[in-house]
Amino acid sequence: MFHSAGSCTLRWWKPVRSQALIEQSMQVAQLSTCRDTRPWACRYFRQKHLGSVYRAYVLCAPAQRPGNRVACKRKTLFLKQTRVCKFLPSSYTNNSESGETTEATLADKVLPSDPQEVEEEARLWNPNRWRIAQAMSLAFVLCNMDKVNMSVAIIPLAKEFDWSASDKGLVGSAFFWGYTLTQIPGGLLAKSLGGATVLAGAVALWSFGTLVTPVAAYLPAGAFAGICAARFTVGLGEGVSPPASAALMVQHMKPEERARAVSLVFGGMDVGNVIGLLVAPLLIETFGVSSVFYLFAGIGFLWVVGWPLALGKPMDALLSPNGLEVKSAPQAPEEREDIPWGEFVRSPPVWAVICTHFCNNWGYYTLLAWLPSYFEGGLGQDLSASTYLSLLPYLAMAGMNVTVGPTADYLVQNHLGVTTVRKLAQSTAFLVPAACNLALACFTPEDPSQLSHPTALYVGLLSLAFAASAWSRAGLYCNHQDLSPKYASVLLGLSNTAGAVPGVVGVWFAGYLLDVTGGSWANAVFLPSMAFQLLGAAVFIAFGSAERQSFDSFETVRGQRRGL
Repeated sequence: MFHSAGSCTLRWWKPVRSQALIEQSMQVAQLSTCRDTRPWACRYFRQKHLGSVYRAYVLCAPAQRPGNRVACKRKTLFLKQTRVCKFLPSSYTNNSESGETTEATLADKVLPSDPQEVEEEARLWNPNRWRIAQAMSLAFVLCNMDKVNMSVAIIPLAKEFDWSASDKGLVGSAFFWGYTLTQIPGGLLAKSLGGATVLAGAVALWSFGTLVTPVAAYLPAGAFAGICAARFTVGLGEGVSPPASAALMVQHMKPEERARAVSLVFGGMDVGNVIGLLVAPLLIETFGVSSVFYLFAGIGFLWVVGWPLALGKPMDALLSPNGLEVKSAPQAPEEREDIPWGEFVRSPPVWAVICTHFCNNWGYYTLLAWLPSYFEGGLGQDLSASTYLSLLPYLAMAGMNVTVGPTADYLVQNHLGVTTVRKLAQSTAFLVPAACNLALACFTPEDPSQLSHPTALYVGLLSLAFAASAWSRAGLYCNHQDLSPKYASVLLGLSNTAGAVPGVVGVWFAGYLLDVTGGSWANAVFLPSMAFQLLGAAVFIAFGSAERQSFDSFETVRGQRRGL
């Protein structure tokens, strides 16, 4: 789609219906790119309008110099280095039938045919992107601190209110009721409003839910209903954060940095587990159960205040050559793109990542909720010992996470193949923990007094399982961005909805099985986790892929692929 005015031609990557947007874009082009003193100039142009992003190339060609040619050279650009063109020799000739060169035919000939690749290499990358990634990682530290605090607090609360194992399982799963509901809406909100705004709202919401948890325990409705409602609110907020973070990583991080960014951001969850399990028992024993919720909520609100400082100056605005920001004028509403749900459903790799997410989270969420109780009820440790022993597997996971991202990116950059790297990483995250779960099922007796192995063996097996599962950060958690950078937040919301179901069903089901089996940790936790891990490995190896899917095309409008 072309628009010309004077010596400037804009070639759009998708249809533009807003005349106001066209006119304003042409004015910007004439004031910036076409002021270049050289006979030909080319610029990558990106404009945001009513929640949608429009991309174009601007070519400026004086009529008296039609013989000159320009080609867009793909390379990484920063801030003001926006020109992506170089001159070609005069031997480059026009092959049009009339023999005359027009701006439109020239643009059609010299511009790359695949705008997807050009945008990744020729876009303006935010120089502060790693600072933003670190701030997102801190958000996930807080996310899991507020998630794991109940795993510790549930032990004294259950004693105070005389809860059974099934009751404890329901309280633990209440978080995931809210977490499940906001995954897909979170992805849609991140796509329309931007990941930064949605992530800030998510942290504020779950911090509020954490803050009111101690108060909810003494409401007239009863401690059980009140705490379930508070944990439901925490889940609502935390369910929005993964798709919002996926949208931010697609926006700011280079494709070759993807595994490192994902490992850094989602690795904050492992650090949050460690901090939560380390600090929570100290606070509970010193200041009471309420203190852990008040402190963690306060830190969350401080993060919300500091988030704009981490973001810095937005990169969405078009920068003129002198570095001045060009603001978009108010413009008339226009039709938005629809999400291609039908193409999602017809894509085997999308189904593979959904199934993989479910299987991956069954073992993770059940152990996250029940690990301190396992050390207390299954291995006969007291509250402090149970909590501190629970730290070691998460420390192992955090330590492994440091090597996962750089190793995966190194393998990709050395031409091993993105799909191969994703499958190797996710297979490691499934098969090694499956073997450890089998061993734990065999070695854990129903009666703690009948333990025949040292506690170090159980801690070692759990630590190995958790460390190996960190490789999912280079497999499953990168795969949404591989399949579709454009819809990564929506895909992560979709698969994480399935991934949240084990939190709702699995956590409660483990407590139910503990009641009906007389405390068999093998049948309640370890064997079901092993079964899902083996299933997930088989599905991802057979159907998983890192190839960009057809629905990611910039020309997808209302589920249809349209040409320029």
